[in-house]
Amino acid sequence: MVDEPLENNDSSEPKEEINNVQNKPEKVPEIPNIKNKQLNEFISTKDWLTKIGWKKNPFTFEITPSLFVGYEEQKRHLMHVLEQKHKIVLVTGPTGSGKTTLMMWAQDNVPKNYFSIYIEKPPDVPEGLVDVLTAHFRPAGFLQNLIYLIKPKIKNLYEIPDFLNSKTIGKHVVIFFDEIHETDVKVLEWLRVLSDHLDNATIVLGGLHVFEQNLEKLETLRKRIAAKIDLLSLTKEETIELIQRRIAASGGRGDEFDNVIDIVYEKTGGFPREILRMCNEFVNMAVRKNDVLIQPNLLTFDVKKEAHNVHLLDRLTPMQRDVVEHLQKPLTPGQVANMLDLQKYKSRQHAVRSVNNILKVLMQQGFVERVKEDKAYLYHLSPRIKTLVVKN
Repeated sequence: MVDEPLENNDSSEPKEEINNVQNKPEKVPEIPNIKNKQLNEFISTKDWLTKIGWKKNPFTFEITPSLFVGYEEQKRHLMHVLEQKHKIVLVTGPTGSGKTTLMMWAQDNVPKNYFSIYIEKPPDVPEGLVDVLTAHFRPAGFLQNLIYLIKPKIKNLYEIPDFLNSKTIGKHVVIFFDEIHETDVKVLEWLRVLSDHLDNATIVLGGLHVFEQNLEKLETLRKRIAAKIDLLSLTKEETIELIQRRIAASGGRGDEFDNVIDIVYEKTGGFPREILRMCNEFVNMAVRKNDVLIQPNLLTFDVKKEAHNVHLLDRLTPMQRDVVEHLQKPLTPGQVANMLDLQKYKSRQHAVRSVNNILKVLMQQGFVERVKEDKAYLYHLSPRIKTLVVKN
C-alpha cells in the first residue's frame, strides 16, 4: 500500500482557513541595531584596565623616582659627588632622557644628614631666588605662615647665604635647579655667588646640552663645576626593565609587553620619555580594539622600510659616517667640527661649513633631526638610526 502525498491531505482543509493563513501579514524580520552593537563592543579605559589586571595606565608621564631604571654609572657618579660635598654639579641630556627623574631620585636618596631642595625651574630674575628659597622654609601653622609672608626672613639676595647657613646648621644642603638652560645669565652669576658663600652646600644644575654654550659666557661659573654627568639613552635591557617595573607597579604581571619590546626599543632609541609615549600608544589602541593582548599589529609599521634600515649605514660616505658617529648626543655644527680632524680643512670655518652641508643631507634622508634650543640648533640622530649606530 503506497502512502498518498502530503499535499492531498492538505486539500481536505477548509478553504476559509487557508485564505486566513494566506491573508495573514508576513512578519518583517528585525533589522539589527548596528549602533547598539557598536556601543556594546565599546569598552571604557577603566573596564579595560580591570580586564588586564592593572590599577592604572603605567605609561603616563608621571615622574616616579622609585621606578627610575638604568643610568647606573651616572647615579653612582652623582651620589659620589654629593657625598664628597663638591660645590657645583652639572647634569645634561636631551629632552626626555631622564634628567628630572635622576635629580628627584637623588633627592630621595641623599644621606640622612643632608637637607635638599628641588626647584623645577629657576626664576627669571635674580631677585626671584628670594621667593623661591623662602617658600621652602615657611612654617606650617596658618598664623605663623601669615607672619612669615608679611615679614619674610630673607629680605634681599645678599641675605640668602646667612639665612640658609642658619637654617641648616649641621647639615649639608643640596639645591637642585632643573631646566637651567632657560635661566638668565644674571641668575647664573648669583648661583655662582651662592656656591661661594654657603658653608655646606652643593648646587646641582640640570638642563639641555645647549646650556654648555651659555657657560662660555660665564667662565667663573664653568670653572667651579666639579663634575658633569651626561644622560643619553637606555640600553635594550634597561628599556625592558623600565616597562616591566612600570607595569608591575600598576598591578600587572610585567610581561604584557614582551611581544613588542623589540619594536619599542627600535622606534624610540631607548629615550625614556619616548618609550612611555609609544607604550601608551599601544595601550590606547588596545583599549579601542578591546584587546588585552599587546601585539605588534595594534600599531601600523612599514615592515619593508624597517627591514631596509639595516643596510642604511653601509650607504654613507666616509665623511657622513664620521659625522653620524659623533652625534651620539645632540651637538651644534661647530661642536661636531671640533671633533673632526681639522687638518683636512683649510680652516675651522671651512670644517663647520662642510658639517652643515652634511647635516642638511642627513636630515633629508631621515638620519638626523634637529631642535632649536635658545639661539642654536642642536642636531641628533633619529631614534631608528641611533639604534643602528649602537648595534654597529
